[in-house]
Amino acid sequence: MQLRGSFLLVLELLAMLAGAVALLVRPSADWIESAYADGFYPGWQHLIAAITLPLPFSLGDVVGVGAIAGLAWLLFKSFRTPKLLLAAAALAGVMAFWFEASWGWNYDRAPIESRVRYVAANANEVAVAKLRTLAIARLNALAGPAHASGTYDRDALRAAWLPVVRRLGDSWDPHVGRFKRSIFDPFMTATGTSGFINPFTLESQLASDLLWFEEPFDLSHEWSHAAAYAREDEANYIAVVACLRAKDPAIAYSGWMELFLYLPPLKHYDAKLFVPLVWSDFAAMRARNARHLNLSLSRFTWHAYGAYLKSNHIASGVANYDEITRLFLAVPLDRDGLPVPR
Repeated sequence: MQLRGSFLLVLELLAMLAGAVALLVRPSADWIESAYADGFYPGWQHLIAAITLPLPFSLGDVVGVGAIAGLAWLLFKSFRTPKLLLAAAALAGVMAFWFEASWGWNYDRAPIESRVRYVAANANEVAVAKLRTLAIARLNALAGPAHASGTYDRDALRAAWLPVVRRLGDSWDPHVGRFKRSIFDPFMTATGTSGFINPFTLESQLASDLLWFEEPFDLSHEWSHAAAYAREDEANYIAVVACLRAKDPAIAYSGWMELFLYLPPLKHYDAKLFVPLVWSDFAAMRARNARHLNLSLSRFTWHAYGAYLKSNHIASGVANYDEITRLFLAVPLDRDGLPVPR
């Protein structure tokens, strides 16, 4: 009995130590690239995808709720049995290590600018204005064909997306597919969270109030996280480039719509600037937000997420989402719509 108790104590201490080391020790970018993002991680991503993709529910939700419930129960019971605090700390250590080893270390991957041609001077106000004009023209041209179908081909999206993640540094093919709904969907819609990658099971989870023309971009954004691109600007960039490469008009329309919305806004947009279908889509997004968005909760959530990003070496916090414009203008594309390598 004493031996069993000592063994359990050792396991608890090891779990706590593993979690602390995983959170506090930041691996080098070279190690991340060779040993993790293109080393251990692909095997883990393929394994967990083989388990989760066929499931009709989110296994990550089960893991998350189970961990929260287990931690809460241990903390509650520790008022009468103080030694259970060690068990609670051990569980927290396991989840911290799982988070980092499963996906979190991708935050320390070198930025994609280090692997492709990058011309910082190309991201200037004149280029932004030209890109805005182009985006408006493409939205107007694609609105009719996109609305005629009202849906998109997920296989076509993946076919356009995969060469982008390969060109940017992955030497492997991520296994991605359909998205899952989350039991936290009411929270997502109330805070304006379009989706997330579950870091424990690498499942792509999208909000139920996404409009059909938003879904291709948001799904490819979450796929990009699963492909070991943790930074939000990089996931946005990959999603836009992938969507713009696609022949499916609904997918291309989704990419141009999101790229336009990330551009610095003008003070005024003339009514004749967009065709009626585009204006109707803008109105649909405003109506959705008016129905679902809780501004106070949304502000609190995004402040918290900004702090989380900064703790993972993303100094700009949630502003990292908006840096897609810089990447899109500064990284030239070849004839296939792929980033030009260094």
